[in-house]
Amino acid sequence: MKENPKVSMLFSNPEGTKSGKHVILVQGVATTQDTDLDHGWEKYLPYWRKKEPYIDAYLAEREKFGWFWKRVVVQVEPKRITAWKNGDTTRPPEVFGA
Repeated sequence: MKENPKVSMLFSNPEGTKSGKHVILVQGVATTQDTDLDHGWEKYLPYWRKKEPYIDAYLAEREKFGWFWKRVVVQVEPKRITAWKNGDTTRPPEVFGA
C-alpha cells in the first residue's frame, strides 16, 4: 500500500455490512498507520466492540494471542463509490465521485 496506495473495497455480503442488499464498491487512496502495531488500533476498539461484542472475551486472554493483536490501521479516502441498488449487478450502477 505504501508503494501503490490505490485500493478498492467491495461490500457485497449483507451479513457483514450495513449496506443491506446493496452492493457497494469503494475506490480510494489508502494511508497506513503502522508505527504502533500493539496499541495504535485501540482507539477503534469501541467500534469493533459494537460490531462484534464477543471481542472482550478475546481481550481478556490477550497475552495468549499476542500475534493476533498486532494491527496495522488502514484508512481509505474514497474517491469513487459505485453502488448497485438491491444488489442487482445486471443493471447500471449509481456512481458518486470522480
